[in-house]
Amino acid sequence: MKNTMIIFAILFSLHTGSLSAQQQLKIRPITKDAVLPAYPVSVGWDHTTALVFPGKVVSVDRGHGSVMAKVEEKAPNLLLLKAGKRSFSPTNLHVVTADARLYHFRISYDESLARSSINIARQELRFWENVRLAASRLAADELERTGDAVMEEEAFLRRTSKDYRMKFRLEGIYQKEGLLFFRFRVANRSRLPYSVEGLLFTITDKKQAKHASLREGFLDPLLLEWQDGKGIAGHRSNALVAAFPKFTLSDNKQLVIQLKEKNGDRNLRLKVRGRDILKTRNLTDVQPETE
Repeated sequence: MKNTMIIFAILFSLHTGSLSAQQQLKIRPITKDAVLPAYPVSVGWDHTTALVFPGKVVSVDRGHGSVMAKVEEKAPNLLLLKAGKRSFSPTNLHVVTADARLYHFRISYDESLARSSINIARQELRFWENVRLAASRLAADELERTGDAVMEEEAFLRRTSKDYRMKFRLEGIYQKEGLLFFRFRVANRSRLPYSVEGLLFTITDKKQAKHASLREGFLDPLLLEWQDGKGIAGHRSNALVAAFPKFTLSDNKQLVIQLKEKNGDRNLRLKVRGRDILKTRNLTDVQPETE
């Protein structure tokens, strides 16, 4: 009897100790204040819903393909939404603007829209929280020095687009502190100088849907640096470095880079696959400048 009581006491002690450990290790539930609320938006079949943001839209992520989203090229703070099919199940939508703010929406189908245009800048902030995206630990001056270092790295990729006696090539992708640095080279094989109007970085589906103009994501580089000024002289080449927060692509997506000529039509288009990004190399450590 005495031995039985001792065994019982030991088991009871182990049980209570286990409960105490579980209580100590118990993960606290997510509080209501930590959840990013979704702002309700309806889209229709015969109507377009327009969302006007206070800043430039740089990324759009849809819950499923039944919602079509397009950033207006001439007004990059305007996002146009439309139903890809009737009566789809509700889904979510995340939008990131150039001032590093994240907006969360709940998208539902409505045959007759009550509101087709919404000025997000004027909406009450109680509908959502703005989240600051900590993209990198690199300071601005270090980011520029890293871009300079990328210019000197060994080229190892040869993704190339040729047209109009111009050559647009991806020479390498390098990573540092959560950032991806893409190095491009643009060669001008004509006598006519090439003036750059701008670059557009877009993540798209490889197989375009019925509405081919839709964009899935518009990337805004944290750094855009030319090696020898902006532009390419005749029979010359110039290197370019663009930096983004780290990302990957599935097999059915691609990064499309569009280089547009100012006052001209020699526009170039280069496609980068997910497998190219997986070849990213570590960047040689860049030492801070000493006074």
